[in-house]
Amino acid sequence: MTMYEHILAQPSWVVIWVMIMSGLHIAALPFAIKDWRPRVMVIAMILNVILMSALFHKYGYTRILGLAHVIVWTPLLAYLWKSRNLHPDRKWTGRFVKLAMSIIFISLLFDYSDVFRYVMGDRGIVGA
Repeated sequence: MTMYEHILAQPSWVVIWVMIMSGLHIAALPFAIKDWRPRVMVIAMILNVILMSALFHKYGYTRILGLAHVIVWTPLLAYLWKSRNLHPDRKWTGRFVKLAMSIIFISLLFDYSDVFRYVMGDRGIVGA
């Protein structure tokens, strides 16, 4: 199975969550024209896709895939937090950055848990 097929085989709430995260990064594109924060999000998305693809190729659809988010999104969240109040004149971008921080934070809670579970021995295919 492809990673996409594995995702679609998950419970509905997981599929919806993945769509929300994907939509978030696509929504960053128009904001990236004038602001570095969404540009960094787009760069992080590209790095995440590369790293997650490599992890999927090596380990399959296991909990270690969360490591890609941990590696890429933890520093991204720190950067967004540090720069959250920059450019107060860009209200919509600021709102978008704060929404992105919320979504990334929630995702990281799942990702850190998945990586911990993988390290503790839960190495089976997720959802199998």
